Amino acid sequence: MGLVLRRLTVAITVLAAAGLTGCGTGADEREARRSVDRFEVAVQARDGAGACAELSEDTSSSLEQSEKKPCEQAILSAELTPTREVVEASVWVTSAQVKLDGDTAFLDRTSQGWKISAVGCQPRPGAPYECELEG
Repeated sequence: MGLVLRRLTVAITVLAAAGLTGCGTGADEREARRSVDRFEVAVQARDGAGACAELSEDTSSSLEQSEKKPCEQAILSAELTPTREVVEASVWVTSAQVKLDGDTAFLDRTSQGWKISAVGCQPRPGAPYECELEG
C-alpha cells in the first residue's frame, strides 16, 4: 500500500518555535542543510543505508512499520522525489525546517546531530503540513 500519508503537527511546532527566531546559529543551519543534502544524494544513488542514516529513530521506525521491511529496503520502495535543491534552512533551538525546491523537510537535533523527522512535506493553507514520510 506504500507509505501512509498522515497529517503532520510540525506546522504547529514550527509556528510556536518561530517566536524563538535567532536561537539557531549559521553552523546549525549548515548542518541541517547537510543532513538533507546527504539524504537527497543517498535517495538518488539508491543507497538505503545512507538515506536511513539521516532519519530520526521515530521516522525510521515509522517507515519500517508501514512498509513491513527494514528501513534500508523500505526507503528505496518509498516514492520520494530525489535530487531536490536546498533553498533555505531555519533553526529554532532543537528543530529545523529545510525548504527544498519542491517541498520541505523538518529535522530534530539529536545526540547524533540533525536528523530528518519528516520529508516530502507540502504546506496546506490553514492546516498542518502533509508529508510523504514522517515519524
